[in-house]
Amino acid sequence: MSLSNTIPPRKPVNPFPLPRNHTTTDIFITPEAWEEFLTTFLEQHPGYHLDNWDSQNATPFRHKLHKVWKEVQFVQSTIMVPRDAHAKNYKEKLRRLVARTKTTIGNAVCLGLGHAYAGEKALHLDSTKNERTWIEQCGMFLALCQMIEEKHKLPRDSLPKVFQDPAFNLEDRFVLEQLGQQTVLPSPGAIEHINRRTFVFAPHFPADHLFGTIFGRGDDKIPEILLTQDLGGDYAGFGAAIAQRHIQKAYWTGNQTIDSETRRIP
Repeated sequence: MSLSNTIPPRKPVNPFPLPRNHTTTDIFITPEAWEEFLTTFLEQHPGYHLDNWDSQNATPFRHKLHKVWKEVQFVQSTIMVPRDAHAKNYKEKLRRLVARTKTTIGNAVCLGLGHAYAGEKALHLDSTKNERTWIEQCGMFLALCQMIEEKHKLPRDSLPKVFQDPAFNLEDRFVLEQLGQQTVLPSPGAIEHINRRTFVFAPHFPADHLFGTIFGRGDDKIPEILLTQDLGGDYAGFGAAIAQRHIQKAYWTGNQTIDSETRRIP
């Protein structure tokens, strides 16, 4: 089905108009309320406004989000086919990471990727810093998935992948689902897809949240590959999360024994 059929360039019609002889049990939306709902939606998602519709290609956002996905694909291809020494070293570093895996990777999960869309002004400007970060990290995730496929001699794009971030908005989902043909799950659905044979990419996932999710479900649920914040460090990442968790537990229970979840991290 084409995008022109799935996303109407004209305003959708009220599905529950006010009936002539309505009763208290009827479900309906008044014309005034419907117009207000439409106005609110277009204010929050201006890319769908008719003024920002690319009539030539029958797509919203003036083709802006199509450019975002093309840049993601460019990052992926640049990593896989590096053109300079720095890029070649970077690819080799990632390839060594994949080569160290002892288990056959069966799926990939991307958590907390953030926003691909910087807001209304992004319709008229080049990628912002946040967009650029999203593009590079999404491209890196896809490149690593491709390396895993190559290692296990799998067909291209055959590794099952899911994305999850409670912060995803309609624009982010448009890039991933409509353009990238990726699977986006509602939170916390992706956690059920994580096990010993999973590659997890979580560039912005809060370190302290990993205790109750990835590390709190048993050894058989800890993924083979987990790329997230640095494990060490002074005031950020896992070092901070471990310190805060241990201090709180020590004061709360009077017991300074390292708990089982923390022991699973190294």
